[in-house]
Amino acid sequence: MTLRALGRILGAYLALLVVTSAVLVAALRVNRKKPPSESVVSLWTGGKRRARAVVSASKPVSGPDAPLTDELRRWRGMRAVEDIVDTSPVLSTNPLIFGASFVPGRDGVKVTLGKRVAYATVDDLLACKAYDHPLVIGPIRLQLGVDPDAVWEVLARELHVSKQELVDEGEFERIALRRRVPPEPAPEVTRATLRDAALSAGRYLAHAVKPDGTYRYEVNAVDNQEHPGYNWPRHAGATWFLSESAIYAKEPLMIDAAERAARRLAEGALVDCGSHRCVADGDRADLGSSALGLLALSEIVGGGLMPELMPAIRDLTAFIRSQQRPDGEFMHFYDRRKNAPEDVQVLYYTGEAAFALGRAARLTRDPKDVEAASRALDHLVTTPFYYAAAHYYYGAEHWTCHALDELWERAPNRKALRFCLEWQEMVRNTAIHGREASPEYDGATSVGPFVPPAIIGTSTRMEAAVSTLRVARKAGVSQREIAALEQGIVAALGFMLRFQLNPGPAEVMVNSGMMRGGFPNTPTDLDVRIDNPQHAGTALIGYLKQLEQRGER
Repeated sequence: MTLRALGRILGAYLALLVVTSAVLVAALRVNRKKPPSESVVSLWTGGKRRARAVVSASKPVSGPDAPLTDELRRWRGMRAVEDIVDTSPVLSTNPLIFGASFVPGRDGVKVTLGKRVAYATVDDLLACKAYDHPLVIGPIRLQLGVDPDAVWEVLARELHVSKQELVDEGEFERIALRRRVPPEPAPEVTRATLRDAALSAGRYLAHAVKPDGTYRYEVNAVDNQEHPGYNWPRHAGATWFLSESAIYAKEPLMIDAAERAARRLAEGALVDCGSHRCVADGDRADLGSSALGLLALSEIVGGGLMPELMPAIRDLTAFIRSQQRPDGEFMHFYDRRKNAPEDVQVLYYTGEAAFALGRAARLTRDPKDVEAASRALDHLVTTPFYYAAAHYYYGAEHWTCHALDELWERAPNRKALRFCLEWQEMVRNTAIHGREASPEYDGATSVGPFVPPAIIGTSTRMEAAVSTLRVARKAGVSQREIAALEQGIVAALGFMLRFQLNPGPAEVMVNSGMMRGGFPNTPTDLDVRIDNPQHAGTALIGYLKQLEQRGER
């Protein structure tokens, strides 16, 4: 075959690909700005849908003549209205194609079987957890729309047919939905909204503290069921933020919960690590547990509560310092059987240790704590000369930037400031902006178009951004750079405020009151783990305090 013939074949293939793509876009694209044609009105109580009516979008949905008014009196539930703004066909019931045909949190499904029609709206799919369906290919985790089996089961029950009959004979459509009742939240980032959100997150954690001082660790907001497992670093991190919010608000309920959680940490998790004391629940202690434990105890004692915990603070600072190498790095593990450190490093721990030592030094007044924290921070922001891509690739640096802020008055490090400013520039450059199907994601941290943004990922970057902003103002960084940093913070905090369960999609929850103030994993994965409100709350209350200090609205 000649090169000319090969070129013709390639050209024909490309032309066919372009035409096919254009046809598919024309056939499958939905216009989310269209006025709605119909409205799906549903009545929910106790997280269960009790009744449904599909009416013209022009029909009033409140008042005595509204759909489901009689049912509302009977069930005393919540009425939800989702407007259908556009539809498009679903090409196949192949599970992969079907699942990838829908935008999580924005699209529902309509099926026609003979003369019968059924709908699975966004609320229905949240209630059955159909959006929480990752496709795992090796290390890659994609969130491709919906779980086909969960959708088909919902619709088959609705039509009283088998799932196989539904799949074989049903005609499926994608329906683009817009929530009307309750209205979609779009709060502005102000002192009032920040205070409400931060304290709601603190109250969520306070209600999650059990009588024994442990937390309801991870709970699904839909069914209010607690997942198994526990984690001392996250216990400590949650107690750090709970203590900060309790001391800020001076609320007895939050203060009592913070004290119980701190007492459980000090009395139930501190063990011997050679000649020192550390936080561990087995023979291998990790530095992160002790660092975050130190941070939590320092926060509550520094706020004027529980001075009896001061000996535990001194024990932990001594252990953490004993794990530091001459170059500033820490050995991240300790073998309690051998009474020997393990010179192994993982994410987070060095930054956590630097931050915790710097914070604890305010109480211990020991210059060795500041010196150790300063050397660790310098190690974190010093990249090898051969690492040419240092300004393009970063790890999870939120603890690094907290340490920068904590140490600035006592051991300023301009290299660390530049590091955090450049990291935040990368965060802004890779954030979501203008995603057509989901404009409410603007400002969020993204790992790709097929994955709903993780709220905790955005939260950790924003708590670091707030710390960086505070230092940037003190250090005389240019107003242009400060403005860009603050603009990114406001956009991301707006995303976080929108998806806080405050109350969130309360209609699909068994007990929305227990979940109020929590932050879910993503807008469509409604699991709440205790570090979600911790990281989000830290960002919110940190920026709130800066606005209060500057006297801004």
